[in-house]
Amino acid sequence: MERRLNRFGPTLLLALAFIVVTHVSEAADSIRTVDVRLSRYAFAPEHIEVRLGERVRLNLVSLDRAHGFRVKELGLNTHVPAGASVTLELRPTQPGTFEITCSVYCGVGHGRMKASLIVRPGP
Repeated sequence: MERRLNRFGPTLLLALAFIVVTHVSEAADSIRTVDVRLSRYAFAPEHIEVRLGERVRLNLVSLDRAHGFRVKELGLNTHVPAGASVTLELRPTQPGTFEITCSVYCGVGHGRMKASLIVRPGP
């Protein structure tokens, strides 16, 4: 019996190594989802933190009227119609803190509608 186990031992170890590598690859390609609510004159959450190179899906939902979601430095700018949701995907390539602004005039407090996207280096 022990002889049979020794014969399959190296094969089993090789198979386990393959399974671990496959699992790591799937985790690296996963997308993290962040729900962002846009309303008169705020983004919630006000601070969105992501990692450098991380795949992120932002579910943008306008709760009251048309708004925009703009991160000028990263080239992001989308319109979110009143009561609608829009999905935006990104994979940041530079670390830093970037200002999020509303790019669709939404009323007298439009200029105060700001948040931040914080891109942290490393895992």
